[in-house]
Amino acid sequence: MLARASGAGAAWLWRQNSRLVLWLPVALAGGITFYLALPTEPGGVGVAEGVLACVASLACRLLWPGRLAVRLGAGVVGMGAMGLLLAWGQVWRMPPFPDLPRRAVHLSGQVTEAEVQRLADGEQALRVALRGVRFEDGISIGMPPLRRWLWVRLRADDPARPMPGDGLEVRALLSPPAFPDVPGGYDAQRRAWFDGLAGHGRALDRATITSAQAGGGVGGWLAGRRQVLAERIRTALPGTRGDIAATILAGADGVVAAPEREAFADAGLAHLLAVAGLHLAIVMGLVMVVVRTGLALSERAALYWPCRQIAAVSALLAGGVYVLLSGAHLPARRSLLMAGLAVMALLAGRRPLSLRALALAATVLMALSPEGVAELPLQMSVAAVMALIAGFDALRPALSGWEHDDVWLRRVAVRMVRPLLASVLAGGACLPVGMAHFGAVQPWFVLANLLAVPLMSIWIMPWGLAALGLMPLGLEKLALVPMGWGIGVVTALAHLVARLPMARMGVPALGNVGLCVFFVGLCWLCLWVGRVRLLGLVPIVLAVLSPWMAARPALLLAPDARMAGIVTQGQLWTGPGTHPDPFVLREWQRVTGLPAGVLPAGGTVGNVTCHAGVCRVGDIVLVLASRPPAPGLCRGAGLLVNLPGTWGCDSVPSIGRFDLWRNGAYGIYRRPDGGFVVQTDRGVRGARPWVMRPGGAGLPNLPLAQAE
Repeated sequence: MLARASGAGAAWLWRQNSRLVLWLPVALAGGITFYLALPTEPGGVGVAEGVLACVASLACRLLWPGRLAVRLGAGVVGMGAMGLLLAWGQVWRMPPFPDLPRRAVHLSGQVTEAEVQRLADGEQALRVALRGVRFEDGISIGMPPLRRWLWVRLRADDPARPMPGDGLEVRALLSPPAFPDVPGGYDAQRRAWFDGLAGHGRALDRATITSAQAGGGVGGWLAGRRQVLAERIRTALPGTRGDIAATILAGADGVVAAPEREAFADAGLAHLLAVAGLHLAIVMGLVMVVVRTGLALSERAALYWPCRQIAAVSALLAGGVYVLLSGAHLPARRSLLMAGLAVMALLAGRRPLSLRALALAATVLMALSPEGVAELPLQMSVAAVMALIAGFDALRPALSGWEHDDVWLRRVAVRMVRPLLASVLAGGACLPVGMAHFGAVQPWFVLANLLAVPLMSIWIMPWGLAALGLMPLGLEKLALVPMGWGIGVVTALAHLVARLPMARMGVPALGNVGLCVFFVGLCWLCLWVGRVRLLGLVPIVLAVLSPWMAARPALLLAPDARMAGIVTQGQLWTGPGTHPDPFVLREWQRVTGLPAGVLPAGGTVGNVTCHAGVCRVGDIVLVLASRPPAPGLCRGAGLLVNLPGTWGCDSVPSIGRFDLWRNGAYGIYRRPDGGFVVQTDRGVRGARPWVMRPGGAGLPNLPLAQAE
């Protein structure tokens, strides 16, 4: 029976022979994920083993090409080892975090990017990216410039309007990338490590602009043109419509007010405010249609010229210009690369949209930026495109039959159902990814996208491109006003859908393991053919349900010891104070999926009792106020958490301010036997290059001694 089952499995795999190559990017992503999840660096021995694994896999594949087991093993092991080596090389290519001053400091640097940000109070401030930063105070005078760049937000009343390439001097208060607010939560330090970011700053005085420095180059010139473009758009089209138009056409991130962004997010339309694949596809599609239609008007061109190929190349060039104009953000660059591969396939006479093209594009993207495997944009785009291609491939026989049916009603129905199917397939594939990164589900996303995306395609973006064409003549307002009408309709739709019942449902965030299980199931469902692909639904369902199977933390502690959260009876209670940190609270709600409340100064909420700055829930004692221990405080306590001080109780496990400073955020879970499982940020992330030392200390920006 075992031999018969083995033979049947081998025969099935040989029938899937053309699909095996599609799993190579999956193995590559698995190797990258494995490296990022390691608690410590692999070291020289681990890297050497990875190199040997790649060489051995290639040798086995060449020596025994006809053996199925060798092919499978060599592909999985070789690509997995390659992924590990790519991630390792990308990590050690980046410079270390600098040790930023803990006090206000005078700094100078070159502006490489400037963007308008809307603050919480509605005011607008300019945020600038500075490279080559030098500190002008104390021991830092005369030291070499930082190898990483800084974001510095200028004061809202600062009249300075620096352009890319300008020098800037300002007195600012700096902070390193933030520690995660919960063990296993969003890792801003890892993101900053790969982005080359040193930290953030807030200007304390008005900035001084110095003469433009050499070295801005083409990038600085483009950034300056984008800034001018965004200002002209917002001048011609004031208000929210102008902010959204500047975001779409010039990549002016941060100008859209928070209520508008929240409405778009709750309606499932947040992707309309991020320049990525959708906008690029619309631009390229419009240019391709216009060019091909124009060539078809010429009899000679229509008969003798490769009109389709010319239109595709023209669309790709237009897409490249649009990506540069909109800021060349990473998601847009990824989309342009995938579009370039599609155009190459079209020129070669191959299918431009296929799973093989997606596999090639994903491999190239992961080779260029391996860290993208752990980030939202690449996960969203790959999941959506894979579901669209595989879904329409599976439905093609039925759709084609109705599309050429004699009954006109069926032909009309199939044209109407295609956008609905696209929204369901892409949105359904991205739903678990949204659960993992946002801790929320938007059930009405299909309705919102079904109406908003066609309007964006046939009205908003065409008028936007016309506005860009009219801008050299100073007539951009003629096109921006009709564009604003469409933006107004989409904005009203977003607010309408966001007000519907259950428009945004908070759910416990999908963990990293659950997200990996989901992608394994999605790949199984999309990459195989036949009924066996339906087995992929099992891990998908298990991954989606996993947040409700896992235990919620009983107590959460912020890494700066300024905030604690008690999870009890389906509620998250935070303290001390009545105004919790909004960023920490948002992350805690993302992880728990629970509504939040504030711990009282005295009294009882649920099974939490508070008095004189001390709260008790069961055998957990939480001290929020700085004061000496009261008599009988430790009686019956199983765990003491003292945020303000360092004293504890004899024979009672305790957590104090110094523990949080040393280990980062804490998550305390209850065991079935009544005990506790304590997780710390440092214990979860391990000792990795991007994990900063306690307090956010980095490498001092001082010259090292040539010898001891």
